[in-house]
Amino acid sequence: MKIGELAKQSGVSASTLRFYESKGLLKSNRNSNGYRQYTQESVRQIQLIKFSQSLGFTLDELPTAETNEASFDHDLILQRLKNKRQEAHLLLAEIQRKSDRLDKLIALLNKNWANGECLPEQTLSKVLDEANY
Repeated sequence: MKIGELAKQSGVSASTLRFYESKGLLKSNRNSNGYRQYTQESVRQIQLIKFSQSLGFTLDELPTAETNEASFDHDLILQRLKNKRQEAHLLLAEIQRKSDRLDKLIALLNKNWANGECLPEQTLSKVLDEANY
């Protein structure tokens, strides 16, 4: 299939397909007039690229998991997946810390404002100190 048909089937623009090819993520054959020709396997490869990106992998991280035998290094893939999982856990922890700080600030403001007060300077300084700013 030509690049336009692959773009339509995969939902990825032709320029993105050319970019994937330049990064070594997608292979094509050239016919006699120079047009790129793709196979049905190319659609699966694009699905894999998109899925990998949804897990947080960059395009630069993808091609190095393939071995010389055109198969995949399973140990390397598992290690990378575990690393991405750890990154996700760290992000979740950071988001939880932000949410907790927001909850505390909202409660503090509501308490002060209910008493007709603004946030006193020393209280603001304490909040900023606790947040390491």
